[in-house]
Amino acid sequence: MASVIGWIRGLAIVALTTAAIAVGTTPSEDEPTAGSPPTTQPETTPVERAPLRLADHIDQAVFTAAERGADVTIAFLDRHDGHYESFADAVPFPTASLAKLFIADDLFYREASTELRLTAREHRLVARMLEYSDDFAATELWNRYGTSDIVVDVAARNHLAATSAPYDGRWWNTTTTGRDLVDYYSAMLSGSGGLDAPHRNELMGYLHNFGRIGADGYDQSFGIPAGLPGESDIAVKQGWMCCSGGRWLHLSTGVIGPDDRYILVVVSREDLNYGGADPDYPDTSQTTAVNDISAAHARETLTNVVRILFPQS
Repeated sequence: MASVIGWIRGLAIVALTTAAIAVGTTPSEDEPTAGSPPTTQPETTPVERAPLRLADHIDQAVFTAAERGADVTIAFLDRHDGHYESFADAVPFPTASLAKLFIADDLFYREASTELRLTAREHRLVARMLEYSDDFAATELWNRYGTSDIVVDVAARNHLAATSAPYDGRWWNTTTTGRDLVDYYSAMLSGSGGLDAPHRNELMGYLHNFGRIGADGYDQSFGIPAGLPGESDIAVKQGWMCCSGGRWLHLSTGVIGPDDRYILVVVSREDLNYGGADPDYPDTSQTTAVNDISAAHARETLTNVVRILFPQS
């Protein structure tokens, strides 16, 4: 699959060629025609890269996921021009491990304001929590630094109207929407949510350095990483949980492209599928579900969504 950036460059080349044809010219050869006077090459203006748009592929992605027993949420923002596209972006769902972003944000914000001073070990816990989705690291920081008040603070600072603290005090049951997750990334990256540049850079560094295998052995390369294997400019935070309403929940979120231009959130809520065997409803708060065949099916569903949204050019 071509990378996102390759796709943009391809569109830019098409735009340049089209412009040349429109004025009755063709791209020049390396050498002038025999007998022609020498010419001075004019300065060239860089061609504006054509922005990514997903509208032509969203319906197919939603339909294909439905055939596999999944409902999906898609939310996409171009931070350069503000263009936004979505499907089911107001449907609420548990954050699962996306709450770890909120934990990191809140601790970093409070450290920057000198309300607290994180130890070197606690910074390492944040790294483990974001890079490898380490639940033990998240629970330790959650319990030590405010539990549900963390979510209340992050939602208020970043204007996340549809994000609420967990009903039972467990971080993974924090509730949000696709639109709120896009808005969170946008506010965090721009600094409008209050996070200072050094801490933004630290947080994003962990997302760029995400591990393909989670701390518990779970394959967390689904969705954006597996769907865009040729893309090097990605930073992601993944989430998964079973069971939410008797279904697998998988989230793949993050940024794509130079300067973190594009924000993408894709979420699937998929029926358990054990090929006719009795369903086993794994409780991911108690078990890793590393070898769960229904989880593998759900991961592939979300990866397929990304592949359809970003077809090979």
